[in-house]
Amino acid sequence: MTGAALVLFAMFFVIIAIPCVGVAVLGWNLANRLAFYPSKTPAIHLSVILKLVILETISFGLLMFLYHILADYGQGA
Repeated sequence: MTGAALVLFAMFFVIIAIPCVGVAVLGWNLANRLAFYPSKTPAIHLSVILKLVILETISFGLLMFLYHILADYGQGA
């Protein structure tokens, strides 16, 4: 029983931690680039937006995959 709970906790942790770390890294790089080149703000934002959209799509896919694993399809209630 405890093993299953730890596995579930680990799955949730990994699926939530991946997007959080990715967004933190993108934000850190964005802030550093904006600090050195404030006049290029639109170009810097546009260079990050595609990476952010890809990261959010992957995280949504991971969450849907977890839901699919945990969903109880076809089992009468």
